[in-house]
Amino acid sequence: MGETSTGSPANGVLPGMVRIGGHVLSEKVRRRTVVDIPMTKSEIDAQWLTAVLAAGHPGAEVESFEIDDAGTGTTSRWRATVTYNEAGRQAKLPEHLFAKTTLTFTQRLTQYLAHALPGEPGFFQHLRPELDIEAPRGYFGAADTRSGRSVTLLEDISVTKQARFCTPMEPVTRQQMENLLANMAVWHGHYWESPVLTKYDWLKTPSAHFRNFDRLLGMKKRARVGLERAPEIVPDTLPPVQDKLYAACEQSLLIAERGPQTLLHGDPHIGNAYVGGGGTMGFTDWQLVMRGGWAFDVTYTMTSGLEVEDRRAWERELIEFYVDRLHAAGGPVVPFEAAWLAYRQQCLYPYFAWMITIGRSAIMPEFQPADVCRAIVHRTSTAIMDLDALQAIDSRLES
Repeated sequence: MGETSTGSPANGVLPGMVRIGGHVLSEKVRRRTVVDIPMTKSEIDAQWLTAVLAAGHPGAEVESFEIDDAGTGTTSRWRATVTYNEAGRQAKLPEHLFAKTTLTFTQRLTQYLAHALPGEPGFFQHLRPELDIEAPRGYFGAADTRSGRSVTLLEDISVTKQARFCTPMEPVTRQQMENLLANMAVWHGHYWESPVLTKYDWLKTPSAHFRNFDRLLGMKKRARVGLERAPEIVPDTLPPVQDKLYAACEQSLLIAERGPQTLLHGDPHIGNAYVGGGGTMGFTDWQLVMRGGWAFDVTYTMTSGLEVEDRRAWERELIEFYVDRLHAAGGPVVPFEAAWLAYRQQCLYPYFAWMITIGRSAIMPEFQPADVCRAIVHRTSTAIMDLDALQAIDSRLES
């Protein structure tokens, strides 16, 4: 897989808006059809696809392709079906592609200021090839942090694996959650305290990621607005302590980077999980890939993915299951009480990450459909109060 990553983001929202806005306007005026990082159907041709998909296979060429839109959110997405010549077919080059691009001004600004542009291309080029996990394969990625342009070409698992993507509107069984945690334990164990983690500057820590998003979105204010808009979806005991919870969230993310670090998916909510045709569970959408403590990923998946009563019934045994699988995958032996405390400490970020989607401002992209946001906020807010997250961080925060 090839990768391009150029430039370094400037600090501050206003300089970013000027920089990215200038590039977007320039592109509209010039209407270029040949670009370094093509993102739309009019910018892509068979020659470019041959260069990125057939490198290392002499004589293989893309003969034709079809592109269909696949929706927008934090990125713009499309699917491609590619036809090769005989050499390409013999090489079994990928025929079904899924692309993620930063096409709009809002998408670029969000990714640029969050320092998230190079993460997914970097993961699929440098880290994914080392892992025997259930996740898409990556074929090409490029990002230019000066303009905000980016493209990532992935395996279209909806075709190759007959994948069905998960949603909080449907229950996740205990077996499915165990499958997700076992998959997660593999990449956690493989990269446990690996020197590779500090090699790439796009592998942010959770607290650095939080600061980036806070600078961009004003997370505390947006969470307050979200609570004002939808107070009925959180426990009655939460609103009076939301400001304390926010302070505790900041502390929890510092905890997540001070201990042993491993590779983190960074955004492993249940909407980024899928069920393959054989029932195997996997994760997609690696654009917020990070490094930090294992509990950040595990807690995010469990508290967003399980219905409240199921989480309450299964969470202790699921934590035991995960630490066993982590050790089997090359990680350390983590005592249950230490693991349970880490789980409790990391349950804050998922709530705030999703409450801001309800409290979003006009310039923020619509990250997820409203019913998905509300369901995950309900689950994660209930987990915070059930697990007494304030006490888990620091009992003094309760005074």
